[in-house]
Amino acid sequence: MNGRTVDFLRPPQPPRVGWALLALGFVALTIALWCEQRWAAERATAEHAEQQARTEQQARQAPPPPLEPTLAQRRWLQAQSELQRPWLPALRAIESATVNPVFLLSMTIEPSKGLIKLDAEAPSFDHALAYVQVLDIGGVLEPAVLVSHEQVPNLPAGAGAVKFSAVTHWVAP
Repeated sequence: MNGRTVDFLRPPQPPRVGWALLALGFVALTIALWCEQRWAAERATAEHAEQQARTEQQARQAPPPPLEPTLAQRRWLQAQSELQRPWLPALRAIESATVNPVFLLSMTIEPSKGLIKLDAEAPSFDHALAYVQVLDIGGVLEPAVLVSHEQVPNLPAGAGAVKFSAVTHWVAP
């Protein structure tokens, strides 16, 4: 055999090159992990800056013009506004306030303004004032205002009557 002899009593020594390669691999792995962490931090910073730039750009842009509603959508919106108007409660309040000796002659409603104009007749001015004051008791109508009144002679009966006009608004729910 050449210069090397086999010794069975002592365990063989690993070559020094193996230890050097192991140390070199450990150093390379440590450097790779450090670089990956650094690059990940740089990517996160760049993504955050890009996201912030997109947000600022969107904020600077004008909002898109509103879409023109279709015919069905316009009808639905109109129906929604009609459903929110207190038609029945307002009519019930007028009906419950109109009792003998006051007679309702005509009623005009302007739904867009919520305005109700009432023309009525009462035997005296006191009855007309009492009627106007009673209109808002249910809480559905705002306090009514007496717009005009006129004394009308009732020739066959011998007594006069008062024709008057009152205006009120309904209270939106």
